[in-house]
Formats: sequence, structure tokens, C-alpha cells
Amino acid sequence: MKPEDEPSGGKPRSNWPGLARYTGMGIELASAIIGLTLAGLWIDYKFHTGHKGLVIGATLGIVGGLYNFIKQALALSRAQLPTDTKGRETDRNDDTTRSR
Repeated sequence: MKPEDEPSGGKPRSNWPGLARYTGMGIELASAIIGLTLAGLWIDYKFHTGHKGLVIGATLGIVGGLYNFIKQALALSRAQLPTDTKGRETDRNDDTTRSR
């Protein structure tokens, strides 16, 4: 374990917060897809529209779920970038900095 991964008490940091965040993102993605697919299936059953509601619901679930997933993944990635003393993000591979 790297010394910077240990808090001041000397105990290693837990990975649970990060794991919970990633698990939540996956559950949200699956919920959006399943929920909107079931809503489309219900619309098909209620209004006798063939499979149009199912296809539209599944498509909206996939697009909306992936949009939310990617947005959260990018925010999490930015939050994990190290910053220098002036509050600028530093690239992990390089010494160049980016202003926020």
C-alpha cells in the first residue's frame, strides 16, 4: 500500500465508498433499462400497440441510463484526479496541469 493511501492514523483507507458508488451506478443503469422496458410493455398491453411501446421504452431506458452512467463516471473520474497546490488538476502520466 502506498503511504499516500493511508490516513493520518496509519490505517489503510477503505475501498467501500468507491465500490458503493460504482455499484450504485450499475444499479441505476439496470433500473432505467428494466423500468422503462416494463413501462413500454405495459403500454403495449394497455393500448394494444403491438411491440412499439416495448421498443420505445427499451430504447429510452438504454439511452437515458447510459447518459446518466457516463455523466457519473466522468464526474467520479474528475474527482479522483490529483490536484496541485493551486487547485489545478494534474495528469497522472504527465506533469502538465489543467485549470478547472
